[in-house]
Amino acid sequence: MHRTAACLCLSLGLVLLSPGALLKADDGRPSAAPAPAGPPTPPSSGALPDRNGSADGDAEATGVNLDDLLARFAEKARQYETIALRFICIESIRAGENLKDERRFDYMYVEAQEQRYVPYRQRHTERPTRGVQESALNFEFPDSYSWTLMFLQKRQHIFHFRYVGQEWFSLRRAYVLEFTAPLPFTAGQTIYEWSGRVWIDSENYNFLKVEAAPGNQEERLKSELKSYRESPRFLVFAMGHKPRGSSYNITFLNEFQKISLPDQAEYRSFTLDLDGDEEWEGQTILRYTGYRFYNVDAKDLLLKQH
Repeated sequence: MHRTAACLCLSLGLVLLSPGALLKADDGRPSAAPAPAGPPTPPSSGALPDRNGSADGDAEATGVNLDDLLARFAEKARQYETIALRFICIESIRAGENLKDERRFDYMYVEAQEQRYVPYRQRHTERPTRGVQESALNFEFPDSYSWTLMFLQKRQHIFHFRYVGQEWFSLRRAYVLEFTAPLPFTAGQTIYEWSGRVWIDSENYNFLKVEAAPGNQEERLKSELKSYRESPRFLVFAMGHKPRGSSYNITFLNEFQKISLPDQAEYRSFTLDLDGDEEWEGQTILRYTGYRFYNVDAKDLLLKQH
């Protein structure tokens, strides 16, 4: 049913929102985007040396209240959740270095009971009224928009957060938080299997950047490298399996009204040689352009058809 709704939404076209009507109140009535609350107490002097520098330190040492930050991030996450089912964009996917090896999809979110939201893709045809079947793609990393929901009140307790400090990113001053994966790394398709850092705009609490790696990857690679070095050899070549790792970075530099949205995600896989140096294995780059917003989500549209 949700897949049918998504197809209907893409084929019938989009109803563009007027300025200020991006967010909706809980009772369903349109309302202007609320002005963000003022920033919490900034770190003590010297914590932000320059635009190229960084300042590490825990929240207590810098005078920043982590609970206060998380509460403000939760409010912003609710705004991101409000539009999760109300946008469509063009997703361009390229694997490897061949610039011609690029696929384009119409990309949106649909609601799913098991994970709340899941991505939905159709091959981009430049003809929105033409019906196209869903494109099923499987990646070894989460979809980009799912990170914007990590600070929802119902999800915050799942992660372990630590305040790092403030840095400049894309000419914006940002709070930097470390997060630790709560679940063991398996398929890697949910944000709960990754650890890393997140950059949040200190003025409006928008997402700016996420840098992540599989949970406990550093410890795992150390263990696997030790086994690899001790494996039998043929001449000078180790016969064991090379340790394999990955990294995943997302930036949120598409701006609409008072929300920043994903613009690029990069997934990189690598192996380690006997010296512990990384050897590039593969790369996948996803870019998001042409965001458009509509006022009726897939579920509402389906109900109106019956």
